[in-house]
Amino acid sequence: MRLFRRKPSREREVAAALSARGVGGVATVVALRPTGATREGAAREIELTLDVQLPRGERLRVVHRQFMNRYARHGLAPGEPARILYDPDDPRVLLVRGHPRVRTEVIAGEIVIVDGTGRDEPGAVE
Repeated sequence: MRLFRRKPSREREVAAALSARGVGGVATVVALRPTGATREGAAREIELTLDVQLPRGERLRVVHRQFMNRYARHGLAPGEPARILYDPDDPRVLLVRGHPRVRTEVIAGEIVIVDGTGRDEPGAVE
């Protein structure tokens, strides 16, 4: 029996569902702004306006709110790409994973920003 179980939330349910069956993709950040809401002291709610690139070349403009820590937000700015997972049945349901060229790692118990190569961007070469 777990004594300290997290309460179920819509955000966690969506994240779990997208992790299981979501489609990885790229969106372009059109705008982003903090809403002023915080969670657990480190995560801030961000409202992002995104142009989601769909598989057939279509773009879908989506306004999305998500709690993000500063490491996940690093590099996200208007005009920049964002790694996303989206629902193939409704691309407006999505999760922003961060900037394609920015990665974080835990080193000696600290989260460190590590520049990545963008390997999981569509069309990227290993």
